[in-house]
Amino acid sequence: MALRARFNAWWLAPLAVLASAVAIAVQRANVPDRADWAAATGYVRAQLRPGDGVTWTPAWAGEGRLFFEGLPAFHLPDPAAADFGRYDRVWVLGAFGGGARDLPAAEANVVDRQVFGGVTVERVQPGGDRVVGDLYAGLEGARVVRVRKGGAEQACDFWDGRGWHCDLKKAPDATRRCLGAPVRTRLQQRRGDPHCGLDPWLHVSRDVRVIGAGARRCVWFHPIAGATVEIRWPGAPAASRLVIDYGFADPVVTDNDLKAPRVKPARLTVRRGAAGIAAHEVTVEKGWRRLEVPLEGAAAAAGPMTFAIETSSSVDAHFCFDPTLRAPRAGGAP
Repeated sequence: MALRARFNAWWLAPLAVLASAVAIAVQRANVPDRADWAAATGYVRAQLRPGDGVTWTPAWAGEGRLFFEGLPAFHLPDPAAADFGRYDRVWVLGAFGGGARDLPAAEANVVDRQVFGGVTVERVQPGGDRVVGDLYAGLEGARVVRVRKGGAEQACDFWDGRGWHCDLKKAPDATRRCLGAPVRTRLQQRRGDPHCGLDPWLHVSRDVRVIGAGARRCVWFHPIAGATVEIRWPGAPAASRLVIDYGFADPVVTDNDLKAPRVKPARLTVRRGAAGIAAHEVTVEKGWRRLEVPLEGAAAAAGPMTFAIETSSSVDAHFCFDPTLRAPRAGGAP
């Protein structure tokens, strides 16, 4: 009996090899090539409308980005936590089995689906609240100041194209001329100054940072010791909800060889006019987190909004956040 069992078991080996070969062949057949990505993005271009967004999943399937130029594309690090509030419609390009089925239920209303070889194109109708105010997009219209103890203010009034700076080491015109030169040219100068005299850390700017193991579009809001940094947003519209996504950059929390991170907690406060509407302690943790604040009464009405951040130490205080104001969708065409 033992001999027969061993003899029969040997017949399983070629079957396992055959099954493995079939699985590999199926997998290879489903790997999208460049022609698939080109066809998929070409279809999206032909259907695109103002207010649309384009993304892809899984995030590591990045070859398709070669064909995304000119499209309103954005990263989707975690499909299960997708937030399409900025868009009227979203085109989800899926590969290797990824697609709209990986999205949360509120964002997974598929109204069109096409297949281009190894790439699926699904158009989804977002179901959550609509973003009606976006500080990232409107940062140029904001005012940034440092408020010292005692109330003295220092204006950060130099705009470099993506953010506000306080401390210029050169005259504004000289700084702009320097910024207009290629980075390679700046580095090749006798005294290389790729930052053109601007502080590479202490500013408030549009940025993309790795937070929670994903690329996050956010406003770089580096706090400093000894002063409160404020972003004053005069054009903040009426809304029913304030949503703040935030986090410290991964490298200063856990992705380094230090025994303990040197970054200290920060305190973020929000005011609408003179009235406080939120106060939140930003702990030193790796991750991309969310704070939601319902707005009622005067807090829901249009009016200036101020975001203020404080910390006990400027060391490694690489904080980035993405505040948006939201209201229920009025409905939209599929």
